[in-house]
Amino acid sequence: MKKIKEEATAGKRLNFAGHSKKYPNLPLALDGFGLRHHQEPIDRPQGMDFWQWIQCLEGRGTLILADTAYPVAPGCGMLIPPGCGHIYRGEAGWYVNFLCCGGAQVQQITSQLGLAKAGAYQLAHPERILQCEDEIARVYLKNDMDCHLALSKLLYGLLVDLSQDIRLSHGGQSAPQNEKLHAVVCFIQEHFSENIGLTDIADSVGLSREYLCQIFKQHTGSTLLEHLTETRLSEAKELLLAHPEKTIGEVARLCGFDSPSYFSYVFKKHEHITPRQFAQGS
Repeated sequence: MKKIKEEATAGKRLNFAGHSKKYPNLPLALDGFGLRHHQEPIDRPQGMDFWQWIQCLEGRGTLILADTAYPVAPGCGMLIPPGCGHIYRGEAGWYVNFLCCGGAQVQQITSQLGLAKAGAYQLAHPERILQCEDEIARVYLKNDMDCHLALSKLLYGLLVDLSQDIRLSHGGQSAPQNEKLHAVVCFIQEHFSENIGLTDIADSVGLSREYLCQIFKQHTGSTLLEHLTETRLSEAKELLLAHPEKTIGEVARLCGFDSPSYFSYVFKKHEHITPRQFAQGS
């Protein structure tokens, strides 16, 4: 897991607690959460080392597991167990709450509660889970001496509520195009820092530009250009936080933007603050 950090910008708050490493004997431990997070595209072929619940608040996205794509809309969430490779992406206005849970017994508990199968799930009462997440955030941010114990108790309650509230969505679509889309995502992830365009991406999977743009939009809800831009911005945000000494020009070049001015324009359009303000946490 990357260096623990807190980020508060333009209506979102991300917190990475890392309690499973700090308190390895806890049965359940809070590793991180995000409230009303503007979700960027994610491609994790090896998965993560903790259990994840990502609940859609606004907009629409797509979860891809192996060769199956699942739509994710408000009232739905994505359940991803440790070590499960996954891809997800959404339209420009996709906002989620996410929760990352580790601990000595996380796999045993989630399995017993029926929360070990990756997929997109429908929620009967989505507001109930959101209230649990709000309470977890309140206790964590209060930062009492024994908050890790209180959070472990709250996590168990949330998992019990979730197990009683969800049902697996059967809206997944298995199609040959998904293999092409996975290859497209991988190509973008490997080459986003280069001067690539839509034609280059289409050529990499042997499809016409027009057809690839059509099926990408159909399966993901976002355009191919939006995904490329979101991937570049996601890397730029990581660089800005991890390397504040880098100039805006350096970050722009490393993330595939033509110029610092264009990078700053796109960044502010998406994040509502400048790159420098983002790096400074203002």
